[in-house]
Amino acid sequence: MWQLQDFDSEEFIGRYWQKQRCVLRNAFSNLDQIQQQLVSPEELAGLACEEDVHCRLVIEKDGSSPWQLSYGPFEEQDFLQLPETHYSLLVSECEKWFPELTDLLDQFRFIPDWRIDDLMISYAPAEGSVGPHVDEYDVFLLQTMGSRRWLYCDAPDRQARLIPDLELAILQQFEPDQDVVLKPGDMLYLPPGIAHHGIALERCMTYSIGFRAPTSSSVLESYALETEHLGIGLKRYGDTDLELDRHHAEITDAEIDRFRTLATELLQQPVQVWQDAVGKMLSDSAVAAPPDDDQPVYVSDLLSSAWLRHPET
Repeated sequence: MWQLQDFDSEEFIGRYWQKQRCVLRNAFSNLDQIQQQLVSPEELAGLACEEDVHCRLVIEKDGSSPWQLSYGPFEEQDFLQLPETHYSLLVSECEKWFPELTDLLDQFRFIPDWRIDDLMISYAPAEGSVGPHVDEYDVFLLQTMGSRRWLYCDAPDRQARLIPDLELAILQQFEPDQDVVLKPGDMLYLPPGIAHHGIALERCMTYSIGFRAPTSSSVLESYALETEHLGIGLKRYGDTDLELDRHHAEITDAEIDRFRTLATELLQQPVQVWQDAVGKMLSDSAVAAPPDDDQPVYVSDLLSSAWLRHPET
């Protein structure tokens, strides 16, 4: 069975979690003993042809456009037409389709269950990658087949600029200061905001265990929906002390304060309302529908919503 080796969870949380990257050599040193639990490239490609499976193909070059992104389900012909190098197949929520992978996720239960997003598996031939990018969630990257080179920066990149007119959000400038090669059993942990680029050195597979990190706006949206459902978010704006000495098109500071008070009062509900709102939000599937063609696709969205939660990560 899956077994995380020589790992001190207390030390990891105190020293690395959401703080700095960590390379774990031979984190899963028993891969040779659990070959029957590893997903093969053929199994992954077969799964990507099924309905209701969230999967993507990223072709860096030799596609119809640079960094071509396409969504499944795919057909056998799609794979037969792929170039020999420079592409990646990514399948999200693999733990739902391969129950034996639950044992792998169990190795990360020192982190609350609700924080665990999904297990994504990627396959790539030589030179396959999804480009240098930044993700806004924690991720463990476990190498299970072949070798992958990881270039990354030690410090978070908060002002990253993206290559324009691409469907994927790929960094325009990437100057890594760290360079590691992961072999089967090795694992890399990256906290949020670290620019990184994984490049396959040969046919390889990478398991990505990603973690949820809801935004403040998504929390407020879920809370507002819950209060509306309960009929307690229906208080309307009022202005019994309406000012007369003002321009008719102006929105005054006093009116802004009334709106803020209206919103603040709504937040002061019993803890049970918050529990229900957060519970429903976290019960929703992490994987959303593919984005509209007219909207840019951010790797952090692909991977935090598991379309996001990362291509690679």
